[in-house]
Amino acid sequence: MLMPRFLGHAVTGAVLLAASAAWAGDGHNHGAAQRAIVVSPRAEVRLGGQEVVVTYGDGKLLVFLQRYVDGQPTVGAEVSATADFLPLDVQEIAPGIYASEPTELAGGRNEIEIAYTIDGRTETAAIPLTIPGGSAVARAAPTSASAGSVPSLALALAAACIFIAVNAVLMRRVRQA
Repeated sequence: MLMPRFLGHAVTGAVLLAASAAWAGDGHNHGAAQRAIVVSPRAEVRLGGQEVVVTYGDGKLLVFLQRYVDGQPTVGAEVSATADFLPLDVQEIAPGIYASEPTELAGGRNEIEIAYTIDGRTETAAIPLTIPGGSAVARAAPTSASAGSVPSLALALAAACIFIAVNAVLMRRVRQA
């Protein structure tokens, strides 16, 4: 008589424990999650007498072009950009600042090819630009459990209860045989 009652209590306890852990995860917060602060992705390179800085923000690729020697913005250059083999239309929006049309760049490493022409002389470079959200960033960023997930401790306890219940049933059968 003791074994069936124990088995019933063990199974009921395991089910209630797993269900309560699942319900507690929904909307339950133990404080603010850590957040990474990321300044726009940035890459820079020196091309001839120019310094080129490439950033990505608000869905646009921004190219800052200035003389390397004194940091004066380069005005009136013809700048073109290609992001992951897709050409982008780049226009000067302020002295030395060139912006693309809105474009979506994938998380992780993106190859940006920048070409500019100043006074008939053209320079070109491929610049790697890493955007947050790729595989390297996903490993470094802290992750939080989704709202409906069951904590691992609750799963371990539920598994232990089921293990005990199954062993109790098997022990009962062995004794009866």
